[in-house]
Amino acid sequence: MTREPSVPALKVAVLGAINWDTTAFERDFAAPGEEVPVARLEEFPGGKGANTAVAAARILGSGAVAFLGALGNDQVKPSLLASLSSEGVRTDGVQVVEGASSGRAFIVVDGSGAKTIHTHFGANDRYTPEHVRSPKSSALLAGASAAVIMDVPLDASAAAAEIASSRSKVIFSPGVRASGPARALSGLLSVADDLVVDRSELAKLSGRNDPREGVEALHKKHAGVTIVATLGPDGCLVARDGKTTRVPPVRLAGLGLTAVNSTGSGDAFLAAYACYSLMGASPEEAAGWGNLAGALNAASAETRGSPTRAALEEKMLLLRAKRRG
Repeated sequence: MTREPSVPALKVAVLGAINWDTTAFERDFAAPGEEVPVARLEEFPGGKGANTAVAAARILGSGAVAFLGALGNDQVKPSLLASLSSEGVRTDGVQVVEGASSGRAFIVVDGSGAKTIHTHFGANDRYTPEHVRSPKSSALLAGASAAVIMDVPLDASAAAAEIASSRSKVIFSPGVRASGPARALSGLLSVADDLVVDRSELAKLSGRNDPREGVEALHKKHAGVTIVATLGPDGCLVARDGKTTRVPPVRLAGLGLTAVNSTGSGDAFLAAYACYSLMGASPEEAAGWGNLAGALNAASAETRGSPTRAALEEKMLLLRAKRRG
């Protein structure tokens, strides 16, 4: 009798955008109307949701992470699916939207590693609640230990949060949807456990330019939600149970590394935060893992330069030793 191979338990389901990225590396950003030379041009699979799924799979292992999203039936679809499968990410939640193109992002990185991103969302923008409620997608969302819901249209995000919240930890990271209708965003936060935002998203959601004021204002409004704000070289802020904590940044120079490309660092942060939260870390501890993962991602030219669990934990031991010294 042939025994069927065991299927790893699904730990994280990530719903978000998947794109094909074209990245131009240049010394300085162009001013309006200015032409500057590009040192090199590279293409990678990307999209915040897909990047986060890959980063989580590198920590949790093959088969433990599923990606849910939408692609067009075009020439980049096979490469984008293969890029997920090769990392051990389950792709049975990916749906094809006929008549739409797959998402494309055009990224410019300057000599310091800073970036600008211009995205054509394509099929990502046509992901609907009906896609979420399909038997396969709803089963993935309900069956995972945590659902990370990202930058798809808010009605689809709300449907996903509703399905996942009955059984799973829900982590919401709005991305470009942070400018969406306040009522829709508040509805999502009413069922989310954690909100993870960057500096610009925080300002849009809170109406405050000062990050600490913004985090505290959001936490006061949504008292049951842990608020995590990533601040790049300033580390991050975590607000929960009426208290705001600053989690210090990771200085790459102290690890003998240099920032090359910050694209995808927020996605690496989010994946590590979700994974270590599931492993029992407090939000502040999980944010510390996220800071390190994001910094290590920035040390790679690739958008998906996130570390494996072994590499991440090795660097954390080194970092802790240096901080003690």
